[in-house]
Amino acid sequence: MGSGQWMVEKRSGLENDSFLKEHETAPESGCLSIIVLGASGDLAKKKTFPALYHLYRQGFLHPDEVHIFGYARTRISDDELRDRIRGYLGKEAEVVSKFLQLIKYVSGSYDTEDGFQLLDKEISQHEVSKNSAEGSSRRLFYLALPPSVYPT
Repeated sequence: MGSGQWMVEKRSGLENDSFLKEHETAPESGCLSIIVLGASGDLAKKKTFPALYHLYRQGFLHPDEVHIFGYARTRISDDELRDRIRGYLGKEAEVVSKFLQLIKYVSGSYDTEDGFQLLDKEISQHEVSKNSAEGSSRRLFYLALPPSVYPT
């Protein structure tokens, strides 16, 4: 094959994957909570939230199925976080505003359980409000954290 040419290789189906065999009964019908740890930082503001916004704008994140939770040490409100990231999302004010309403912010420490318990409570309340059957909700965690918060 010469340079500039692509080769397509068909792989065996995912049905053979041992992970899927073990977890094939896991339902995926509940709501999806995306949790951004480090939500008040530059990485989240400039990259993570804009990427999530583009997925939303393209129809991959449906507002009736997805909610985004930001978690960080900074003590700010939901609206303050939304204001911080608004300028990085785009020019379509109405679409941006609808996306920003999907975001809830929880403040807490990374080295104690209290903040994470509050975060879990907020996520659980949202899941219940969406009438998700127990065990059907999904949680995706994204770590936009500085190295200083990781234990040695």
